[in-house]
Amino acid sequence: MNIEINNLGYRWKGVYSPYLSYLNNDVVYKDGGAYVMRNGVATPFALGQQDAVLAGHVLTGGVSVGGLANMVLHSNGASGMEFRFMGGRNGTIATALMSTERASCSGYGVTNYYMGSIISDGSVRMLGLRQYGQTGTGVYGGDPAWNYTFPSTVAFPPGTPRITQVISAFNDTYYLDASGAVWHSGSNQGDTMSGRNTTSYVPVPQKINGFGDLGSNTIVKKIYIGRCYHGYPSVWLLDNQGRVYSWGYNQYGQLGNGNSTNQNVPKLVPMSVTTPIKDIYVTGGIYAASFLIGTNGILYAAGETNSSLLTSNASTHQPVMPWGWNKTVKKIFSCETPGTWEGAGTYRRYGAVLDNGELWMWGDQGGYVGDGFGIGYGPASFQGNTIFPIKCLDGVKDAQAVAAGYHMSLALMNDGTVKWTGYNGQYIGGSSGISRTTWETLGASYLTNVTKLRLYGYSTYQTAVALRSDGKVVVWGFGGSGQVGNGNNLTPNAPNSFLLLDKTVVDFSVSGYFGAGSGALYCLTSDGQVMVNGYGAHSMDGDDDQESRFAPSPVIF
Repeated sequence: MNIEINNLGYRWKGVYSPYLSYLNNDVVYKDGGAYVMRNGVATPFALGQQDAVLAGHVLTGGVSVGGLANMVLHSNGASGMEFRFMGGRNGTIATALMSTERASCSGYGVTNYYMGSIISDGSVRMLGLRQYGQTGTGVYGGDPAWNYTFPSTVAFPPGTPRITQVISAFNDTYYLDASGAVWHSGSNQGDTMSGRNTTSYVPVPQKINGFGDLGSNTIVKKIYIGRCYHGYPSVWLLDNQGRVYSWGYNQYGQLGNGNSTNQNVPKLVPMSVTTPIKDIYVTGGIYAASFLIGTNGILYAAGETNSSLLTSNASTHQPVMPWGWNKTVKKIFSCETPGTWEGAGTYRRYGAVLDNGELWMWGDQGGYVGDGFGIGYGPASFQGNTIFPIKCLDGVKDAQAVAAGYHMSLALMNDGTVKWTGYNGQYIGGSSGISRTTWETLGASYLTNVTKLRLYGYSTYQTAVALRSDGKVVVWGFGGSGQVGNGNNLTPNAPNSFLLLDKTVVDFSVSGYFGAGSGALYCLTSDGQVMVNGYGAHSMDGDDDQESRFAPSPVIF
């Protein structure tokens, strides 16, 4: 017997978009209610079915909403009710969040007030500001308000494979599908970010494969973003053979293609042809540098001399291992932000975590409060300084730093605890409020068995987020818009409370100016729910009233 699965039952497809293709029996939210697609036309979902007692339907003000087996009735988030499939049959659950972590220290502009989720069917849904086409729905700017209260489906063409990665560069969004193809939608900042040598906004996703050196059939494994508040972004791709492609702004030649000219299409980084790469980190600021970690654990850098560790500016990647060639590199991190006010100067800090657990840092020391190196060292650590770079700590799994005139650093230790040093504004280093120049364990029983740690900050405003192995989340520091999620809108906050969420969290991401008082925290739970707390403007929390939320609440898909 031949069964056509598409003809069985109904499929919930979320908010209706004229830029998407639908099949018969697809159900959408449109004009305040549920509609089913019939031969390309949206018709009321349960037209003529009025008897709630006999037919098992629900009356909502004289209008009937019909459901089938395996569907669950829930609020549509506006004025009525609707059904959606759950479980393994077209379940509308999230499997991943859009990443914004490559701008982790720069809480003054992590991403522009929007968030995306990959759904279990491989589609992507976007929430929040849509002004520059970054949501990829085909609708941007204009009236009504420039935002999506309900998560709306990104308008990929029919036949697009499942999406496996979504990453943001403020107003530009990049997508990786299961075939290894890369897509883009958004503002196309500086007419360089589309990867297709185009001008103006890109309101629906366009494929980048086939442009520049990126082959039509090249299989990309991961997308990387270089960006900070100063706004000199670039995009980097790693393919399945360890080769690297880059485009965007090219400060100090950090794209690694032999010049310092901005690049509008992907260009193959020459050294990666013979030296396969496993990880990429790009600073993206005024003093731009890029770091490629080879599969052999060797670090290769290009860009500005002090940032890159090189003895002079370089537009091609050079090996650099000041800690010794026998110590392989695990990851690179950085922070570059303005000082305490606009025009007060630019401060930067960089770090390397080695596979053996050593933490090395370099960058600015001059400023206002705190050293952030944790060894009581006074001067900066650049070319020509006494120590460049500085070994700061052992036993480290991951690390983050903020340098904005008020330097501080966090380190996730191999045993799952967290250490800190530097400035203690907003109680980022605990309720003592005392800054320090040595490393100290932080958070007592709250910061144990930590698996993911992120620090966001700008000037004196700093907020940190830690995810534990048991799925609990600790948020501390500045919490002026409720982003700490403990039910209060208070600041400062020591790490002595959990996020008010009775669910197991598997990952988190942030949006807006997180760490500077106007950002939101998104948590993905083990049952596929997305929970949000914090700043509510632009409907980035799924609330058309645009009110901040002091404790997590669900995003309604």
